[in-house]
Amino acid sequence: MTGAISEKLQETLFELNRVEERERKFKEENSAILSAISAMSGASNKIEVFNTLLKVIERYVSFDNALVLTRNKETEDSYSCLVSTSHNVENFLWKDGGTFSRCVNGQTVVLYAPDRVKEFSLLHNEDFDSCRSAIITGMTVNASESILILFASEKGRFDTKAQQVIERFRPLIERTIIDIDYRERLQCLVSVKTQELTASRQRFRDFAKTAGDWFWEINNNLQFTYLSSPSNELYSAEPQAIMNQLNRQPDVKHKLLDLIQLKQPFSEVEWKVYHEGKEQWISLSGRPYYDKRGNCMGFRGTAKDITARKQRVHELQQARQQAESANAAKSQFLAMMSHEIRTPLNAVMGLLDTLQQSPLDNEQAVWVSQMDKSAQLLLTIINDVLDLSRIESERFSLHPESMNPRDSVTVVFSQLNEVSSKKDIQMEMDIADDVPDNIYQDGNRFTQILLNLVGNAVKFTEHGKVKVSMRVLNGRLKLSVQDTGIGINAERKKDVFQPFTQADGSITRQYGGTGLGLSICKKLVSMMNGSIDFESELGVGTTFYIDIPLIEPSPTEPVKKDNTDNSDLHSLNILVAEDSKANQMVVKLMLEKAGHHVVVANNGKETVDLVHDGRVQFDMILMDMSMPVLCGVEATKQLRAEGYTLPIIALTANAMNEDKERCMEAGMDDFVTKPIRAVVLKQALRRHVKVGAQIN
Repeated sequence: MTGAISEKLQETLFELNRVEERERKFKEENSAILSAISAMSGASNKIEVFNTLLKVIERYVSFDNALVLTRNKETEDSYSCLVSTSHNVENFLWKDGGTFSRCVNGQTVVLYAPDRVKEFSLLHNEDFDSCRSAIITGMTVNASESILILFASEKGRFDTKAQQVIERFRPLIERTIIDIDYRERLQCLVSVKTQELTASRQRFRDFAKTAGDWFWEINNNLQFTYLSSPSNELYSAEPQAIMNQLNRQPDVKHKLLDLIQLKQPFSEVEWKVYHEGKEQWISLSGRPYYDKRGNCMGFRGTAKDITARKQRVHELQQARQQAESANAAKSQFLAMMSHEIRTPLNAVMGLLDTLQQSPLDNEQAVWVSQMDKSAQLLLTIINDVLDLSRIESERFSLHPESMNPRDSVTVVFSQLNEVSSKKDIQMEMDIADDVPDNIYQDGNRFTQILLNLVGNAVKFTEHGKVKVSMRVLNGRLKLSVQDTGIGINAERKKDVFQPFTQADGSITRQYGGTGLGLSICKKLVSMMNGSIDFESELGVGTTFYIDIPLIEPSPTEPVKKDNTDNSDLHSLNILVAEDSKANQMVVKLMLEKAGHHVVVANNGKETVDLVHDGRVQFDMILMDMSMPVLCGVEATKQLRAEGYTLPIIALTANAMNEDKERCMEAGMDDFVTKPIRAVVLKQALRRHVKVGAQIN
C-alpha cells in the first residue's frame, strides 16, 4: 500500500515538474515575445523589425534563410518579396498552388520535399540546394495576403515541434508582418510625397528664377511682410528700392490704398518709377488673403516690370503712324498720278471721240478704233489701281440701292458682245425664276464684279461658251460664271486673289492685264458680307462662285434710273474753267459740236470775274478742281457764298472719293472725271439743265 502511494506520489511530482518546465518555457517564450515586441517598436525600418522577429524564432526553430511574401488578392496574381535574409530567394516568382491558400487561412505547413510542391515548381534545380525543407505560415489582413517561409538546406530540419512553435508564435508573426506591411506602405507613401514635395519646390524655384514678377505681401497696416527678388539679370533695379518710391509718389500710393480698402482683387495697375534717372514701368496685381476665421490679413500679389512692353507698344504706335503716313503718301501719290495721267488722257480720248465722228476711210477708222481701245485699257488700269487703293485704305464704302441683277448681266453682256463674237464664244444667261427683280445692293459695284469675272472668262477662253447663272438658296444670292477656257493650275489657286497676281506669269504676257480684277472682286464681295471661290481644271475651264446675302429693298425704295433721255438739248451758254490748253480745246470742241456756246477761263479767279462781269448769262459752269491762282473748289465756295445758284459741274482728273466729297461740300452739283467721253458729258448736262431749256 505504501509502495503504491509512493509510486503515485512520484508520478505526481514528475507531472508537476513537467508542468513547471512547460510554464517556464511558456514564460520564457512570453518574455521573448514581449522583448521582441519592445524591440520591434523601436525599430526604424522593416529590416530591423523582421530581424528582431527572426532572432526570437531562431531560439526555438533552426533555419538558414527566411522570406516574407505579400500580394493584394484583389488586384495581383503573383506574390512579391516584402523582405528576406538572402538575395538568393528575392527574385523567385511565387504563385499560389494551393499550399499558400491553406496557410493564409490559418494553417502552418511543414514541407519535407519542397520540390514536389506546386508553389516551388518554378524554381531551378540549383535553387533547391538552399531549400531542401521548409516551413510555411500565413495570414490575411484586409485585402492583403502575407506568407512567411523558413528555409533549411538539409532535409528533415523541420518537424512537428517546429510547427507547434510557429503556431504559438503566429500572433507575433501576424503582428510583425502587419507592421512590416504598414511600414512598407507608409514609407512608400512618404517617399512619393517627399518626391512630389521636392519636385514642387524645385519647380517653384525654377519658375521663380525665370519669372519676371516680384512676389509681395503686405499686412493690414500696409507694411511689407514679404518681397521677393526675381533671379533675372535683366532687372537692374532692386524691388525694395522701387517699392520705397511709393512714399514719394502719393498719387500712386493713394490709388493703391483705395483699391486695397475695397478688399477685392485688382490687376494691371500701372506705375511709372525712376531708377538711376531712367524711366521704368511696373504693373501691380494683388488679392486679399484671409485667416481660418475669414478675417482679412492683408494683400499678396505680384509686381511686374513692363518697361519692355511699354517700349514695344510705343514702337508699335510709331510704326503704325509711319504706316499710316506711308499709306497716306501712297494714296496721295496715286491721286496725283491719276490726275497727271487723266489730264493728257482726257485730250487723247476727247480727240478720239471727235475723230470717230469725222469722215474716215476704213483703214483710218480701224486705226482710231485701236487707239480708242488702248486708251480705254489705260483708263481701266488707272481705275483698278485707284479702286484697290481706296479699299485698302478703308476710305471706300458701298452705296446700296434698289437694282435689278438681270439688268447688270445684260449690261455686261452688251459691253463684251463684240469681243465674244470675234472669238466665236457663246454667251449664256441662266437666271432662276426665284431671283427677284429688285435687290438692295450697290448696283455699280455689283456690275463691276460681274464685268471683271465675265471679262476674264471671255479673255481666257478661245472657243466654247461663257455662262452666267443666278439662283436663290436659303436667303442668299448664288451667282456663278463658268467658262471653257484655259483653266488655272491648282498650285496657283492661293495666289489668284492676290493683287498684281495672275494664275501664271506667262498669262500676263500673253493676255495682258494688271492682275487687280479678282483682288478687287474679292474685297468688294467681302464688303457685301459674301464669299467668292472657284473651281478649275487646266484645259477644261473655270467656274467662279459668289455667295452674297439677298437683301430685298423696301417697297418705297425706287429702282434708280438715269433721268436722262435721248432728246437733244438746245444751245446752252457754258463757262469752262480749265487750265490745260489741250483739255480746253477738247471740251470746247465737244460742246460746240453739240451746238453749245463756250467761254473758257484759265483759272478760278477768271471764272469768278466772268460771272461778275455779267455780259454773258451762263446756264452752267464746268469747273476743273486743280487750277493756278484760284482752284475750282475755292472758286465754287466763293460763288455760292455770293448767291450764285446755277449748276456747277466738277470736270476733273481728281478721281478719289474724297475729291468728290470736297466738290460736293463746296457746293458743286455733279462730279465728272476725266478723261471725258462725249456721251458722258452730254448726260451730265442733261441731268442739270433747267426744264425750260430743253426742247422736245
